[in-house]
Amino acid sequence: MSAKISPFPGATGANADLLLEKLQEPEVVRSLVSLLEKSQMLNDFLERGEAMLNSVSKGVSQLGRAGVAGLSKTFESVDLDELKTHGQNLQAMIPAVRDFLGELGSLKEAGFFEPEVVKIISRTGRAMSAAARDPDANSTEGYGILSLPGLLKEPEVARTFNFIISFARHFGSDLDKDGAVSAKK
Repeated sequence: MSAKISPFPGATGANADLLLEKLQEPEVVRSLVSLLEKSQMLNDFLERGEAMLNSVSKGVSQLGRAGVAGLSKTFESVDLDELKTHGQNLQAMIPAVRDFLGELGSLKEAGFFEPEVVKIISRTGRAMSAAARDPDANSTEGYGILSLPGLLKEPEVARTFNFIISFARHFGSDLDKDGAVSAKK
């Protein structure tokens, strides 16, 4: 449909011929039929639109009357000074909340919320809680240097020290680089 139709009808009838030629194309006929169908639907909608608009207006009006009565009772119990104070407090907290969310984002990027890390933190918390309740943790009895090799043979103590040593290697490596890599060779 690249041809342009000039004012109709022309003195020579060329415009009428062009129009007839275009009306022979199936795509043009389908488009015109679709346009006519849609214009009929639009006409039907507009005829019903006035009735729908009146119905909606009536409903909104009724809702408004009911809402105003309930809203006025609600506002009677609102202390505007208290509301203003709370609003100011909330406004003052926004920068702190924004900073906190930024820090959470940094922790997330660092992998702090990865399942393995969360499990380690959970285990650490449980171990600290158990140690706090353990009477031996508060004992004044000391261990001598010669008792350390025996303690290191205990599986729980050995796993803990292996974890601490691995952590120290990775942490030390990360201090020199950007990102944790294995420091074990």
